[in-house]
Amino acid sequence: MLIELSVAGLISFISTFILTHFIAEFMKKINHVGIDIHKPEKPKIPTSCGISIIIGLVLGILLLVKLFPNYAPLMITFIATVIIASIIGLVDDFIVLGGLSKMGLTLTSFLPIALLSLLRPDVYVFGRPEVPIIGRLRLTIVYWFILPFIIAGPANAVNMLDVLNGVMPLTTIMASLSLLISSLLLKRELGIILSLILLASLLGYLPYNIYPAKVFSGDCGSLGVGAALGAIALLARLEIVALVALFPHIMNAFYVIAFVKGFKEHRQFPRPTKVTEKGIIIDSGNPRAPITLVRLIAGSEGAKENEIVKNICILQVIASCLAVITAFLISIAT
Repeated sequence: MLIELSVAGLISFISTFILTHFIAEFMKKINHVGIDIHKPEKPKIPTSCGISIIIGLVLGILLLVKLFPNYAPLMITFIATVIIASIIGLVDDFIVLGGLSKMGLTLTSFLPIALLSLLRPDVYVFGRPEVPIIGRLRLTIVYWFILPFIIAGPANAVNMLDVLNGVMPLTTIMASLSLLISSLLLKRELGIILSLILLASLLGYLPYNIYPAKVFSGDCGSLGVGAALGAIALLARLEIVALVALFPHIMNAFYVIAFVKGFKEHRQFPRPTKVTEKGIIIDSGNPRAPITLVRLIAGSEGAKENEIVKNICILQVIASCLAVITAFLISIAT
């Protein structure tokens, strides 16, 4: 198993690394670019390049489908879930969707998992999350109402925090690593497979997006990666672990949603931060601007972009460690 996973991980890493370059060149050619608003010079950066993460992830998983046929239905379901979320993100990158529309569409990403549970109950039955101390719960009926948000929630939460250079790949790399370690602790082979390949793809993408970013992920990248984390949580029964691992993303999303009172397009509101001529990000001071994690960290005194990313990563390290501790406590209960 180790050799197969290493080969698949290497393929995901290399394919993501190479594809990102060519996708970036294509996006520049068609003038599909975004403005790096946190830089004083406001450079134009090719966007939607996060699609390379999804392609690399899918290639790695497809290789393992043949090598681990017993997990094939679960892997295909995982791929379908991620692709749906990523396509929705790609549409939003080119044709801006409203906040409520985007959230509603990402809810459909749960359909492959729901169909798998209905058509192949011998392979997967959801509604049995495991929690520390108590062990496995049985929430079969209630879970039908929760299920869509276990995919759409992480997808949109990761998307909402993807506002600074490198923050999306760095935080999700740490979250993926915590899911990988947790899967090892709990002996979840599927969790090991999926989180390792996701980790490899993100590592292949990181050099392009880390500060100063050469590419932007776009919604196709951030929604796809967030959906992948949610799908791993469901399929590998790591729901509570993933909830803890994604705490910084969830906290940021909660601040925004609570402030704007629902799912609304961020372009409808003033920017929560502004950038000085020296490249310092500070609180905009606008009472109509939503509260965000970046705004809270920057404050009135301000901070450089890479310093804010560093602070967010510190929060992510803490969350990831707590996620692993959560997995350990679950292992004791089960």
